[in-house]
Amino acid sequence: MSKTLAGQIADSTLTVINPQNRLIALTAALSRHGFARPAEQPELADRTKVIAWLLETYSPRS
Repeated sequence: MSKTLAGQIADSTLTVINPQNRLIALTAALSRHGFARPAEQPELADRTKVIAWLLETYSPRS
């Protein structure tokens, strides 16, 4: 996953007002881009933390 895509997914997730629905928004965004559901629920309150989690979870390891 690129940093740009991670930022776009984080932004679309955090625009959801109700925090309880953010995981649903995250799962939908990941699915649209061909990524699997998250195995663990990340903290979905801070954009920087969401981007870091996305990159850690979905970027290929070198």
